Amino acid sequence: MSTITIAITDAMKEWIDAKAQSGDFQGPADYVVDLIRREQERANKITSMQTLVDEGLASGIGHRSKQELLEAALTNVRARREG
Repeated sequence: MSTITIAITDAMKEWIDAKAQSGDFQGPADYVVDLIRREQERANKITSMQTLVDEGLASGIGHRSKQELLEAALTNVRARREG
């Protein structure tokens, strides 16, 4: 595992210490690591969503009606719930 050193304001240090002392984390480092992990997850979700948007834009104009699109979406939701 690697170690880094960062400079933060006193107010930020107080915030991190308070979060760490809340009992949800073993210490300030665990809190910061959790923040980074959540940011990585968020960035991955954004990247995945952007890929889907790009694929949708590249696929061109569809020919299905609103009703057909709604039925397809509901079918997908039901399949995910069952699977």
